Amino acid sequence: MYKRKMKSVNNMLCLLFLTIISLVLISGSKADARIKLKTKIPDLCYGCHEELKKNLSDPHVHPLFKRGECMPCHDSHVSNIKGLIVEQIDSICLNCHEKIRNLLKKATLHTALRDNLCTDCHYSHSGENKYLLTMPEKPLCLNCHEEIKEQFKKAYACLPFKEGKCSSCHNPHASAEGDLLISSPNKLCQKCHGPRCKVGKVSISSVVKDSDCTSCHSGHSSKDKGILGPYGHTVFLIKKCEECHNPITAKKKITTKIEGADLCFNCHKRDESKFQYVDNDVHVKDAKNPCTICHDYHASGNRHFIKNESRLCINCHEKTEKRTASMEKALRSIKCAPVKNRKCFDCHIPTHSDRPLNYRADPIAMCARCHESQHKITHPLGNDVIDVRNGEPVTCISCHSMHSAKAEFMLTHEKDRAICIQCHKM
Repeated sequence: MYKRKMKSVNNMLCLLFLTIISLVLISGSKADARIKLKTKIPDLCYGCHEELKKNLSDPHVHPLFKRGECMPCHDSHVSNIKGLIVEQIDSICLNCHEKIRNLLKKATLHTALRDNLCTDCHYSHSGENKYLLTMPEKPLCLNCHEEIKEQFKKAYACLPFKEGKCSSCHNPHASAEGDLLISSPNKLCQKCHGPRCKVGKVSISSVVKDSDCTSCHSGHSSKDKGILGPYGHTVFLIKKCEECHNPITAKKKITTKIEGADLCFNCHKRDESKFQYVDNDVHVKDAKNPCTICHDYHASGNRHFIKNESRLCINCHEKTEKRTASMEKALRSIKCAPVKNRKCFDCHIPTHSDRPLNYRADPIAMCARCHESQHKITHPLGNDVIDVRNGEPVTCISCHSMHSAKAEFMLTHEKDRAICIQCHKM
């Protein structure tokens, strides 16, 4: 019994001794690590990166850089990201920028933010421009939105647009509104001026004050006075309202001569090859005028008077938008332009197609419009190639998902093996 007790005591003493030694070694190693630094950060960093120290005199300096705090963004030894960045750029930025992080819950994200490209617009250390922008606001936006350059040449323009103050109307990160507007068009426009709309000498301001201004006016510029258009019905642009409307009286409801789609077909011949599905389509079956679900009836920023698709479709297809946003976050980069830019009508044409999901064309032909080279070397497709999972012909969307992809190239499964064994059991 005595020997057993002594053995137990010895074991406890041994364990205590090892614990003390371990603590000494651990604390000693930490002390050594601190001692081995030649000098404090950031001076240690400036020893090699001398050019960065000069940037502290720039007009605008990032607070962390100004305080010499390099380590929140950089790993001192190794990283998988260029510049020894500790994690993805957008993740680092959003750790501090809480307001922008909250904006990510909004429906529409700026493409640059969606693609993890904060540094495409902002310098990470310092710069000449406010918000550390890589260049002044106007040229920065036009660097990507080249198609807007032509609009500066038009005779009439909205003042903020004319002055290149894009952020006066658009949020550069995210928004619940279409086109990244900071608020709904009617509220946004009325910050600068109230409605001044007239038909002849009759004011209709009380009627249109809650309307979407962009259903008649361009938010940027136009060749027509009042910044109408740029696309619009001729009779509207030349102010012949009586062609469609009953006589207009101040403060009274504005009515049309003919109700519903018949008003549109009064001028636009009803081509049955284009409109044969309009009466039964779920999108418009309860609408007073099915045409105006997708088309603006006065003027529009798009050809064929198409309404803003992302704003229009998301009203009902919110789940699809959430899946798409989740896919974009997971894949980082989306190559499909209609999906990336939310151009829903590039692929779907409600009321004009009886194909599944109102596809504009057969899925193979539709994808091949843009992906010509890929189509030439594709997996066998068509009616003669049957998908063993559902017995249907194999098409592009048998392997690719436009809204819920989980892998590179917008595939439903990883390309090296997982996608193949869906059909080819191994």
